[in-house]
Amino acid sequence: MTGVSDLGQLLRKARTEKNISLDQLQETTKIRKRYLEAIEEGNYKILPGTFYVRAFIKQYSEAVGLDPDEVFRLYAHIIPSADPEPSNEPIRMARRSAVNPPERVGKWASALLMIAFPILIIGVIYYYLNMNMESRDNVLPNEPITDSSAAEQGATLGGEDGSDEPADTPAEPDTVQTPLPPPPEPEPDVTFVDKFTYSKNTVERFEVRNADKIKLEIKIVGPEAWIGITHADAKSKYLHQGGLKNGDTYSEEYDHNVYLNVGRANAVELTVNGVVVEMGTEPNPRKFQFELVQTPADTGTTGN
Repeated sequence: MTGVSDLGQLLRKARTEKNISLDQLQETTKIRKRYLEAIEEGNYKILPGTFYVRAFIKQYSEAVGLDPDEVFRLYAHIIPSADPEPSNEPIRMARRSAVNPPERVGKWASALLMIAFPILIIGVIYYYLNMNMESRDNVLPNEPITDSSAAEQGATLGGEDGSDEPADTPAEPDTVQTPLPPPPEPEPDVTFVDKFTYSKNTVERFEVRNADKIKLEIKIVGPEAWIGITHADAKSKYLHQGGLKNGDTYSEEYDHNVYLNVGRANAVELTVNGVVVEMGTEPNPRKFQFELVQTPADTGTTGN
């Protein structure tokens, strides 16, 4: 992990030396702030795939004035190899590096080409137009020349050397660059944390991440089972309680921490935000507490 932390320190140092905050960097690169923090900490696991790891590191390096090619060369042993480019979603950075390998030279060359080409065309048209006007001066001394006729004359005279090809081949226009697609939203995560004692009963505590609500789905698959649901901070006041028979279901969403009491564990199938919670094979009662955990990106906290 030393190499990973060294890369994160290098990027953070370059950012702080330029007095760029993570919020400013997020606005510049359009990369979520928590992914920028993960890159600085070397925590690539929360990023959505190695393709985005490499793309985000490249954008970060460019935004703080580092040479991304040099960064990839120095830290090739810890930066994941590139996955195949996501299908049906053009990636701005991959497209730009393919069209313009030396970025600065490519930009200048494109700009000079766009300026020089119209001047060259106007010069050629003007030259041949003057020659044509001199040869036809006695016939059409005052006939105005329109843009379309001048273009036709220039195209005709441009092939007088016997070649079927025009004198100048127009340069292909630059490809329109498309923005990097947003990474997919993380799936809800339900994780067992620990156990604690409440009113002489053992309570199993779970944390629910990547979600703004707790969704309980209960199905009775055995004999009748009693369930009770309360607010985690007010366990004496029931939000729902009662017995359910075989085949009955119960589903509800809560925007706060939830305390769940199940009277017969092996008769219940329990799913929390799409994640199955194992209930075991014993008919004993079980108590659960599910707690919403907000990430920094969800709560809108700021900081460098």
